[in-house]
Amino acid sequence: MALSLDWLPQTPHNLLAVGFYEGVVGLWDLTTASALLRVREPDRSLSLLPHRCFLAQDHAVRALAFCPASRHLLATAGGDRHVKVWDLRRRCDPVAVQKRFLTNEICWPLTAPGLLICQECAFVAKGSHGLHFISLSSPSYFAIPRNTTVWSITYSEWLNVAVSADVVGELILSILPQLDSSGPLVKRNILRRFPICFTSMVPLEGQKETAEGEEEGGVEQQQEKEEVSKEQNGSPDGGKENQEVQKENALLLHFQTYKEGVQKYGLHYADSNVKNLKNFENRPPWKQMKNTENSTTVNFEDSTMTALHKVRFSPNMSSQVWLASAGQAGLVRLHCLRFLMGPDAEKMIRQRRQHFTERLEESSP
Repeated sequence: MALSLDWLPQTPHNLLAVGFYEGVVGLWDLTTASALLRVREPDRSLSLLPHRCFLAQDHAVRALAFCPASRHLLATAGGDRHVKVWDLRRRCDPVAVQKRFLTNEICWPLTAPGLLICQECAFVAKGSHGLHFISLSSPSYFAIPRNTTVWSITYSEWLNVAVSADVVGELILSILPQLDSSGPLVKRNILRRFPICFTSMVPLEGQKETAEGEEEGGVEQQQEKEEVSKEQNGSPDGGKENQEVQKENALLLHFQTYKEGVQKYGLHYADSNVKNLKNFENRPPWKQMKNTENSTTVNFEDSTMTALHKVRFSPNMSSQVWLASAGQAGLVRLHCLRFLMGPDAEKMIRQRRQHFTERLEESSP
């Protein structure tokens, strides 16, 4: 079973790396002419076999990424909680190894000596969840703190920003410092983060009246249960313990499948107005992000519908402010982050466009 894949970002873009469930990484050369690797099947179709395979992790390879500055470096992360950097010319031992947590995705910025990684909330102490920059030569940097599992990350080389997508359906943007310096020291890091979208569940029209009726009847039933529990236990402590057990049982009884949730609830997307960031820290979305960074409680009934599993920036120069996100609900949404196009970014884009035009004119006959 293939769990992760990455395409070589350098020309001629001929290498494809795939991570498998048993911890093996396979490398395919798409331009090979070897008769041993290009196999003709009985139905006349063509199969391409990997030209290199090596055991990268002790468990499943959950994520991998090529280094954009060198075609010989590859980073992998597995179910054994190890993040490793490999030199493909010498695959007997990794170049660097760190053991941290379960990693869901890896991103290797072009100008940074390290990796951007997002993690599951397993094996992580409270207050350390979220998006991290693990440097290979300097201290790490905590880019986006989250109290839940972060499923996906994306990084824009044009804008030097990263966006995370998590299990509660929130998109959070972080303006990164210069990661190529030794140990970025940033004061008031929270002012570099901005919420893009919040996802919540709302009951459908036919379910609102039912929910209100259940609440009215539920108050009376709860009072009766409290009186019964007090009589049975004879002490307020015993009553509290019984109430906790009843709450746990209620959660188990009301745990719904995805099909049941679709019939009862709809999704509400609350997008932030990011056209102007003036006094953004005083706006309700920013305050909501600040409150949920360390106090979010995951409701597993909601997470199957609200979770966002993928987020990606457009890599193209003319559309670098466009962001796409997709989740469990099967919806793909596009966000235009025009506030990121400041004078410095526009100057850089003009220089790059002029450089590409000159290169194109030189190469044309």
